[in-house]
Amino acid sequence: MVFTSHNISLVETKSGKPSLKVKGEDGSEKALHSLYDPEAEAKSIVDAFQFDGNGILVVLGLGFGYHIKELLRRFPRAELVVVEAVPEIYEIAKEREEISDKVRYVVGLSPEEALREITRHQMKNGIAPVAVFTLSSAVSAFSDYYRPIVSALKKTVSIRLWERLKYPKFKNDSLVVAVLDSGYFLNVEVEKALKRLGHRPVKIHVRREQGSEAFVHGLIEKIIEFKPDFFLALNHLGFDEEGALTSFFNSIEMPVASWYVDSPNIIVREFKENVSPYVSLFLWDKGYMDDMRSVGFESVSYLPLATDETVFKPIKLSKKHLKAYRCDVGFVGNSMAEPTEERLRKLRKELHPLVEKVARLLSTSRMSFEEAVKSLDIDISHLPVQERIDFEAAAIWRATLLYRLSCVEMLKGFGHHIHGDRGWSKLLSKDYKLYPPLNYYRELPLFYNACRVNLNATSLQMGGAVNQRVFDVPACGGFLLTDQQEELSELFEEGKEVITYKEKGEIPELVRFYLDNSDKRKTVAQRARDRVLSQHTYRHRLNSMIESMRKRYAV
Repeated sequence: MVFTSHNISLVETKSGKPSLKVKGEDGSEKALHSLYDPEAEAKSIVDAFQFDGNGILVVLGLGFGYHIKELLRRFPRAELVVVEAVPEIYEIAKEREEISDKVRYVVGLSPEEALREITRHQMKNGIAPVAVFTLSSAVSAFSDYYRPIVSALKKTVSIRLWERLKYPKFKNDSLVVAVLDSGYFLNVEVEKALKRLGHRPVKIHVRREQGSEAFVHGLIEKIIEFKPDFFLALNHLGFDEEGALTSFFNSIEMPVASWYVDSPNIIVREFKENVSPYVSLFLWDKGYMDDMRSVGFESVSYLPLATDETVFKPIKLSKKHLKAYRCDVGFVGNSMAEPTEERLRKLRKELHPLVEKVARLLSTSRMSFEEAVKSLDIDISHLPVQERIDFEAAAIWRATLLYRLSCVEMLKGFGHHIHGDRGWSKLLSKDYKLYPPLNYYRELPLFYNACRVNLNATSLQMGGAVNQRVFDVPACGGFLLTDQQEELSELFEEGKEVITYKEKGEIPELVRFYLDNSDKRKTVAQRARDRVLSQHTYRHRLNSMIESMRKRYAV
């Protein structure tokens, strides 16, 4: 007879099979299994258990696991989670090889922690149905421990939560769209466009410091209350790298649209647990579509940026605004100095020279990051996932800095304004007129209206795509001079609706020409505005997204 600190004893039953006796919380000795035939007892109590065999089966009390073996045999589709109050009981069972690798064990945690662990497992499986099996002898011996767990689980079972989270989608013309709001700049535009299209956006705040468990609990409440037709995220913001949220959505058959307006390669490519048939990707750059399909996403669509024509529009400027913003040529944009430094700080210093090599090549040539690394014979495949992501981001941000700097330097000698971050002051000499950043909603429309020629230099994470400036400037009736991007010709008629430069050296000549020819400048600007209003507002984009989601997920 072996005793432990919990007065647990190993005894032999009349059938020759071992059983356990324990000293319960009330001081009395209790047998966890029949002292005659524990295997026969297990078959008997499992026979009496009403369960359809689907979902998660929480078993309270391990003992020697006779009932566990019978439950596994009887219900092979169920996922068993065994909660054991006493670690010594688990260790004895493990020592005698009575532990199954088909079972998830929750051992020695407080009742509150044990419930949280069960909930996490349930969340990961999409709020799968939960049933409870109690080893009555164990629950009786340690009633203070098991009672709150039993009570909480009975509430979960009684409300049949999993059934309330599955329902038909896209039944009505007017949809309910749950928007994951992470504070990203496009959230405002998305919500406004949805409302103007006659749909109902439901904002769900995403906070980085919020744990995934608490976040999913909040989602469940919103889903039950509003019954959204689908969720909409920007750049997959709000999703975890481990794919727990994706798994949850997949299990409850909830469609998700993720609109990428930054490189998906440095966000989701390495985190393949976020791949799901219920997640549709919408990319602002066609160049990433094959990458995302190769990762495993089934639904990948092209959806370029656009403008909010209620914000970016012709404005009659006051004398105050003319004095503040009037200029011949202007540039508004981030130098990318701070994002570059932020990524470099995450990398080992010995990698910095390699980042610089890649960045300099990218800044002067039209190639992808993968092509640049290959041409320089740089191998980063051995780096950890996050370090590879940081390396790529640092190279792209540094390349964008070098490229934008070379373009902005072409404005020397013109009556120019350069609005942006403090990084510009370290990059440019005193020959350049530097101004602080502009508020996107209040000040930027004024600047686009006041500036005669607006220069655009696209971020190099956009292989062929165009940024918002390409839509916002024309929406204001302003004239845009932008770098040539492959997808630009699909959106505007080049030479008539938009003027482009292929090389930075063309910038001064084009600026001078359109400053000297105001009629031509105004004609191009008006044609571009007409095109934007007819095809390139956020209403157009969200309507395209909704039709795509309806076609794929409507029952």
